[in-house]
Amino acid sequence: MQQIGRYQVVGELGRGAMGVVYRAQDPAIGRTVAIKTIRLSDLTDPSERERLRERLIREAQSAGILSHPGIVTIYDIAQEGEMAFIFMEFVNGPPLEKVLLSDTPPDRDAILSIFRQTAAALDYAHKKGIVHRDIKPANIMIHEDGSAKVTDFGVAKILSQQMTQAGAMMGTPSYMSPEQVQGVPVDGRADQFALAVIAFELLTGEKPFVADYLPTLLYKIVREEPVAPQRLNPTLSDDVETVLRKALSKSPDERYPACAAFIDALEQACRRNPDWQPMPRGLSQNMPTVAATDPGSVSIPRFEPVTLAPPPRPIPLPQAPPLPPPPPAVPPPEPSPVARRRQREEAVDAQPGQIQGRKILAFAATVGVIAIGAFLGVKYFGSRGAPVAEKEVAVVTQPAQPPPLAAAPQVQEPPPRPTPAPPPSERPAPLPPPKPAAGGVQVFSSPPGATVVIDNDSSLTCATPCNLTLPPGRHTMVASLDGYRRTPKIFTLPQEATMSLTMERMMGRLSVRTSPPGASIYVNGEARPEKTPAIFSLPAGKYRIGVTKEGLPKQEDDVLVRDGGLADLEWNWGQR
Repeated sequence: MQQIGRYQVVGELGRGAMGVVYRAQDPAIGRTVAIKTIRLSDLTDPSERERLRERLIREAQSAGILSHPGIVTIYDIAQEGEMAFIFMEFVNGPPLEKVLLSDTPPDRDAILSIFRQTAAALDYAHKKGIVHRDIKPANIMIHEDGSAKVTDFGVAKILSQQMTQAGAMMGTPSYMSPEQVQGVPVDGRADQFALAVIAFELLTGEKPFVADYLPTLLYKIVREEPVAPQRLNPTLSDDVETVLRKALSKSPDERYPACAAFIDALEQACRRNPDWQPMPRGLSQNMPTVAATDPGSVSIPRFEPVTLAPPPRPIPLPQAPPLPPPPPAVPPPEPSPVARRRQREEAVDAQPGQIQGRKILAFAATVGVIAIGAFLGVKYFGSRGAPVAEKEVAVVTQPAQPPPLAAAPQVQEPPPRPTPAPPPSERPAPLPPPKPAAGGVQVFSSPPGATVVIDNDSSLTCATPCNLTLPPGRHTMVASLDGYRRTPKIFTLPQEATMSLTMERMMGRLSVRTSPPGASIYVNGEARPEKTPAIFSLPAGKYRIGVTKEGLPKQEDDVLVRDGGLADLEWNWGQR
């Protein structure tokens, strides 16, 4: 393929289950783009293809509103015949998947930086109401300058819904959350689960859930806990396990409130052990992004009810017919004191014999049950062969109990007289309810160093990370940091004793145009990857912008980028 629309294809970047990703050039403005192709012909139903095409357009428009340094921007979408094309920002660097397969994996500081950037991008999208649904190393691009960008936003959502209807399962199974496996509605905490799987893999070299067969893998994701990470990587601490287990919780409500809160906790757990090191990746291979399945051949486990095949039922052992109950004891006439003393002496003498008799009966019953079970086991397994199951099921049988022997007549004792209650004047006064004790709140922020003010009280101020002692109840919190938006928070003690705040950087957009186009752009003397005309995001502040083009003089100007605003610069070499 040499050309797609007005774009000239330069080369191939990669292949997926639904199509190919190309590198292309926009001749009109000289911009390099990535083009993702989607084969609509994979859906045999014409109505399904049309529905997919319409939803792709809507989702591309929704994903187009995501303007964040950590998210690959979607420029346009088109269709030709049975192919749909999505035109996206080109990232000059490999995906994290290829970085992990290299001989020199990223060091621990680079890993934590990738985690922080990815978490910030995901939280930004979640606030916009967009969930990725297919976070994995292949969808995290690593730019040549070390920055991380999440790709395939919006596309993952539409494909997940459409492919589920078409009889295939969307998402790389190893990174899917339990709620995705069960097909229930998901929110941003599903992306947090996938990010935790990636963190587990980068720190230990192994995925938390591994199996040879898809149904077994899905069952493990929904039902089983992963192995402790420090068993795979001894340099990790127990604190790292605590953080990862929370982010990998089966229930979304038990995970962190945001991806940045999870990464903050993980980074602090790692920093507390300065000798930790990431482990090289293991030999386990990723499963394909879209796994075509036959709905009748794979059972997807759910919490209520579990649709996986149940384990084999134990062979029922024949039960011996119950012994007839002993005849009801006829109460004897009231004996004399001498007779009562004689009965007690006879009862004491008879106890050893009764106990011995009970032991003999219990032993005989147990031997009988074991003999019957052994006979049936030899008969059954000898003819059919032992069934293979993933887990051994232990069947515990209780030894048969003999019927209770008639107890010796007991001497009737008069009931104790009730102790009269003391008069009201002598009763002790009830203790007053304890007063609520003051508790502590621990505040973290990403990045750290934010100034926190509690309840608009200047005396309750600290710089994150910090601790404050507050009475139980409802409180307000406002965090501020230069270059970041003020972040308010309402919390209740003692329920929310740990607060993690994600500070959102003040960002604006800058438009740079030149005539003729195709000029290189410099921000404070550093080259940008874009060529004019271009629109890109920058933190709010003052910048020195320059443009150069071969054979023409360099042009420079100062610009102020405001939070949420759009600054515009334009040069025309023909008029200057």
